Amino acid sequence: MKWGFILGLCITLFGVHIFAAVALAKTGQLAKKRFFRLAYFLIISDACMVIEYAWHTILMNTNDFYTDGPHQDQCLVLMHLLPASILSSLFMTLLMCLQRLNATYSAPKRILTILTSNIAIILGFLFSHVYFLSRCVLEFIRKVQRVQFPCAPNYNTQKRFLLFADTPNASFATFIACSYLVLILRIFRKRKPMNGTKSLSELQIQQERKAALRIRYNMITLSCIIIVTAISILPRTSYGLYINFNGTIDDDIVRALNNLLLLNPLVDPIIYIFRIKEVRCQLIRRCRSNKTTPLGLPMQSANATASTSRTIVNGLATVTK
Repeated sequence: MKWGFILGLCITLFGVHIFAAVALAKTGQLAKKRFFRLAYFLIISDACMVIEYAWHTILMNTNDFYTDGPHQDQCLVLMHLLPASILSSLFMTLLMCLQRLNATYSAPKRILTILTSNIAIILGFLFSHVYFLSRCVLEFIRKVQRVQFPCAPNYNTQKRFLLFADTPNASFATFIACSYLVLILRIFRKRKPMNGTKSLSELQIQQERKAALRIRYNMITLSCIIIVTAISILPRTSYGLYINFNGTIDDDIVRALNNLLLLNPLVDPIIYIFRIKEVRCQLIRRCRSNKTTPLGLPMQSANATASTSRTIVNGLATVTK
């Protein structure tokens, strides 16, 4: 069954996200490096979206779209939770761009430091969910203005919903693109003074090179995340804005673009594992520990026993002398 495959994929993706989050937490770098902290919250946001998508898949394939029941209320909640997780993911990506931009300055800018702080991260996560859930609560209260069957495929293609959901997504995507371009320009401008490093000491030159290498490495990771985010979210956002102006809706295109949203949580963990060294080391260590056979334990205990007996014998020999 098609929906069974999607459900299994969601469960697998959730497990991968949990592993990536635990591996990132075990590195001990969350308190030291803000980029890792933002990546950690992005993992949590993607994991929430996977759970919500799996729940929605079960509801859509085990109930009738056009019959009243409690599943309609659940669909109404999920239709607002999913865009909230998407908006939260975009917000975290924007903060990662701003954090990398702040790292290009010799003296960090205070405004960028505030915007990428823990308080800003929590407020951004709350804002995205309060923004959509407030509309959900209003639809529960004003049932006259509510679409009769939220589980129906045409619910999230109505103009009121698309304008409410796709406008902030398009705005955040624009902010991400602008901050990313500024970041690229800052990096290219910073490379030019590196040619005149003759006046610097050897230690300062090494520090500058390490900082440039770290920025470049994180830039590649950030570029991969932005590309995946754009491919998974922008087609849905662009089509939603197109519908608002054109008025014609193709249900098949909407379903395909909704399934494309899974690309973000599908690829992001792979990026974390292969681009973040600490997470990659955790994965390698885990694989090596799984390959270790229990046969090695008796050998170790035997070696320990032999070593202990030799120590005792040598000790006795010393005493007898």
